[in-house]
Amino acid sequence: MKKIIIIIGLCAVLISMPAITAIPTMEASKTFVTTEKGTTLQTPTLDDYDGTFIGGLGRLYKEDGEWQFNHYSYLAGVYKLGRFNKLYGYIYNLEEEQIGEIGAYFGHKLILGFIGDLDGNRLPMIGFLIYNDVNFAGRIMSLVGPAPHIIGEYIPNE
Repeated sequence: MKKIIIIIGLCAVLISMPAITAIPTMEASKTFVTTEKGTTLQTPTLDDYDGTFIGGLGRLYKEDGEWQFNHYSYLAGVYKLGRFNKLYGYIYNLEEEQIGEIGAYFGHKLILGFIGDLDGNRLPMIGFLIYNDVNFAGRIMSLVGPAPHIIGEYIPNE
């Protein structure tokens, strides 16, 4: 009975989210990947990871028939593929100073984890993440604050 109540609660949370607007198309992510050469963004140094990612948090919208992406901050981190795909990364402001961290498990277009600041305060987050061979895009939502889009690219280790 306890499992049924938990499943019903989780379904109610997922259904109440604006799911349709939370999933941007991969066409947009192909157009607006921003990886600048010479950036000071650093990825965490984890010994056992499968690759790195770099991207942005912001707002994805369509203006005059063209996809636009306004960056509010940047993401840089590492990911590990396996039974449970996981990622860990840092959040930077527009001046490329670290302001927080993100950690999550992802798979099947769902991302579940935390988002935190440098003081150790963390909030749970849930969202949608779609990806192809090099790009990812999605939207994350937390209990407090906005629900930004995430967009970027990842580089597998050779």
